[in-house]
Amino acid sequence: MSLPLPGAALLSAMRNEGPDVLEWVAYHRLIGFGRIVVYTNDCDDGSDDLLDALAGLGWVEHHRHSPAPEVAPQDAVAVLAMDNATVRGAKWLLWIDADEFLNPAAGDLSGLIAAMGQADAVALNWRNFGDSGHDVAPGDLVTVAFTRAAPLQHRQSRTVKTLHRMDSRVQSLFIHRPVWRAGAAVKVLAGSGQALDHAFVFGQKENDRPEEMVQRKQQSYALGQINHYVIKALERVAFKQKLRGNGLAAGGRSARFGFGYLRRFNHNDETDVSIQRHLPGLRAMIATALEAPAVARAYAECEARFAAMLGDLSAITSDLAGDRTGMAHAKDDDA
Repeated sequence: MSLPLPGAALLSAMRNEGPDVLEWVAYHRLIGFGRIVVYTNDCDDGSDDLLDALAGLGWVEHHRHSPAPEVAPQDAVAVLAMDNATVRGAKWLLWIDADEFLNPAAGDLSGLIAAMGQADAVALNWRNFGDSGHDVAPGDLVTVAFTRAAPLQHRQSRTVKTLHRMDSRVQSLFIHRPVWRAGAAVKVLAGSGQALDHAFVFGQKENDRPEEMVQRKQQSYALGQINHYVIKALERVAFKQKLRGNGLAAGGRSARFGFGYLRRFNHNDETDVSIQRHLPGLRAMIATALEAPAVARAYAECEARFAAMLGDLSAITSDLAGDRTGMAHAKDDDA
């Protein structure tokens, strides 16, 4: 286990992520995050109560919020976090989702920061994991159950999440990377360790959101990667389609999580178990958390409520399995 760095903060916005949040918190504490700040909105599954119990251990700082219908939850958190003392006081900040795990090549957060040298940020590429052949979650840890992933040169691997210095040069936050003040002198590394150009650092997309993808062939996992368990089992995609919604849409409106979604993300071309080097420490940390009666109760309740919410999604899951089969006959849009 790495000693948590008190100046390193992890930020996340969540809704109905189920009992998996325990693994996510334990893992990131294990690799060195001294502060973990989570905002949840309108949870029905008990994951917010589980986060409260983990807050009782001092492992996480948990805030509930209810964004206005016209405001996307992620956008609401971007504003709230800029006024959060823990976030504003951090030396380093990373904002990721509950299905994302920082996987540094050096093994832990301290090693990654050391490898960055004097850089102000590193934009790490997604390593997108597919369903690994599971229609239904097998019941093990996420980092154990899902080991099949898209290749580095897949188009979606160009998307990044950014570990960055949290200082006066940061004007605002965004889920993939911060917005730096115009004219700020900022050195941002790609996953290769090479500096990214001005077009990425200050670039905006057509929707005025910050650029979140590096250019073709700039993907690299040399410094590390963001393990993105975007699919998990097909029943989880069915759950998104039926119940959970989209954090970047006002009102949490859900796009159809069907063939197009699977085509983008459900790729199982390669095996990657690099994150499992932390498995003994991770299991021990989870066991430590569950020794606390409040955490054990909240975890059991969350498991039960999440299972009930999944309910009988077999029809949707079966349709998704058909979509998955159809992918074999569709031209991919990556590369």
